[in-house]
Amino acid sequence: MAQLLRPLILSPASKRPLSRCINYAFFSIPPDVSTGSFTHRRLLTSTSPTTLIHRKNLHVSRSRGLRPADAPLPPELSQSDNESDSERKSRNLKKHEARRSVTWGMELAKFSESQIKRVLRVVSLEEEVFEAIMLVKRLGRDVREGKRRQFSYIGRLLRDVEPELMVGLINALKDGDQKTFQKLSDSVKPDLGDTSEEEEETDHEDEEEGLGDHHDIATKWFDGLVNKDVDITNEIYSLSTVDFDRQELRKLVRNFCSLQARNATSEAENEGEPDKKLVRAKKSLTSFLATLAKQLPTEEDYIL
Repeated sequence: MAQLLRPLILSPASKRPLSRCINYAFFSIPPDVSTGSFTHRRLLTSTSPTTLIHRKNLHVSRSRGLRPADAPLPPELSQSDNESDSERKSRNLKKHEARRSVTWGMELAKFSESQIKRVLRVVSLEEEVFEAIMLVKRLGRDVREGKRRQFSYIGRLLRDVEPELMVGLINALKDGDQKTFQKLSDSVKPDLGDTSEEEEETDHEDEEEGLGDHHDIATKWFDGLVNKDVDITNEIYSLSTVDFDRQELRKLVRNFCSLQARNATSEAENEGEPDKKLVRAKKSLTSFLATLAKQLPTEEDYIL
């Protein structure tokens, strides 16, 4: 039997497995009887120098591919990271500008034709923008996809406009603040402030025609506020479905009433000529009320 096992023990192929078996048999700790579990602790004397060298080489070979935490990045990687950050910021900025310009187009579409012309005249946009806005105003409520595409197109046309100027013009029209609108117009193009009276009258007439039924409501409100009708005054200031600047409305009414009282005393001296300031004050108040009336919800809004 010994003669049969001796060649197997001396063979190179059997040295490593056999040595492991002998190692385990002589140097492993027996199982704990109370717990029934093996601890598998290996004594330091059981580790041969060859095994230690092998483990050291394995650790070195694995750590060669790792980079220390405090080591600087290679120039290529740092440059690519900076480029990716700048590209990401650029994409986010473009998305923000696109959404902002689309919002401008949606706000402009709520105004009348003459108001849209006034805004586009100040920001020096081409006729193409006006036609695009008028087209989206003619689309019905059920054409949602068509409106979305048209507003995206309008947003691309408005993308190069100065943001502060456009926001100021839109807010001035929404609040009926003609002084702020005129101030913004003069700051961009002073010659726009010298608009002829005929052109102002034409714009005002076009605005009234575009309002339709809303102009009748605005006229009723105007008469009620000027004549200090309590019911109409309470009706206007108690509106909850429309957000508007009540302080600005009070200022417009007060300005018109004071100019009207002053004009009544000096009417004989001016031989019946209308006061230009009074006419402008009336237009400002009427425009504010017309814009407010246009924002009132209709029966279709309640149905939808």
